[in-house]
Amino acid sequence: MLVDASRKLLRAREIDEISLADVADEAGIPKSSAYHFFSHVLEVYEAAASDMEAELQADLDGLSVADCGDWRQAVTRFVSRGAAFFNANRDAMQLLIGPKSPSAIKLKDRQNDFAIAGQLRDKISGNFELPELADTPEIFFRAIEIADLFFGLSVIRHGHITDAFNDEAGRATCAYLSLYLPVVLPRVRRA
Repeated sequence: MLVDASRKLLRAREIDEISLADVADEAGIPKSSAYHFFSHVLEVYEAAASDMEAELQADLDGLSVADCGDWRQAVTRFVSRGAAFFNANRDAMQLLIGPKSPSAIKLKDRQNDFAIAGQLRDKISGNFELPELADTPEIFFRAIEIADLFFGLSVIRHGHITDAFNDEAGRATCAYLSLYLPVVLPRVRRA
C-alpha cells in the first residue's frame, strides 16, 4: 500500500518534495503506522524501485527482434522500448534515471542493468551468431549504461526522453558495441 502510494506521488510530484508522511497520507494510514514498515521514505523508494525494475525487465522480455535485419536494428529497438517504458512511467523515470534519484537507488539500479544487459545479449544471440567475447556481461552492461546516460540527459533537459535523445542513445549504444561486434553477424540457423 505504501509502495503504491509512493509511486502515485512520484507520477505527480518531484521526488525531493515527497516525505514518508506524504506517502502515509496518500496511502490513508497514520504516519506512525508507516514507520512500522519503513523508517525513511528512501526505504519505500527502494521497494518501489525493485517493482519498477521487474516491470521494465518484463516489458523488455516481451520485445521481439526476430524481424530485425541486423543486430544494430535489434539494439535500437531494445533501446527504444526502454525509452518508451520510462516515458510511460514517470515514477520509474524519476526513480531509476532521474537526476534527483538518491544515490542508493541508482547504485541498486546498476545491478538491474546487468540483468537488462543480459536480456539485450539474449535478444541478439537468439537471432544472430555472437562471436566469442572475453567479457560479454561487462560489455553489454556498459552498452546499457550508455543508453541510460542519454536517457538521463534528456530527462534533465526536457523532463522526458525525446525522440532525438532516444535516437542518439541507440546510435551511441550501437557505436560502442561495434567495437566488439562485426557489422554483419550471421543469422542463427533454425532447426
